[in-house]
Amino acid sequence: MAYKSYYDDPAEVKKIVEIGRQLITLCEENKLYPKDDLLWNAAVTAGNKMVTYGTPWSRFNSVHHLSSNEKKAVLHFLDNKSKYIK
Repeated sequence: MAYKSYYDDPAEVKKIVEIGRQLITLCEENKLYPKDDLLWNAAVTAGNKMVTYGTPWSRFNSVHHLSSNEKKAVLHFLDNKSKYIK
């Protein structure tokens, strides 16, 4: 049996943080929204919010904390994730 740390994040938090990291990485590599500055910035901003999820200084507690452009960028990424993540 694997030991689970008392301080380990729940699986839901880990998944949101992982999605945030993927968004940021793909934008930095110019693979996500390379020609759309508005959605590129929205994806990076949403990614930054998501990677802080579960921390005391987080500005993200639910999808309601994302702007409409951030939601649009994240939903497009999630709908097309297999295209970006191999």
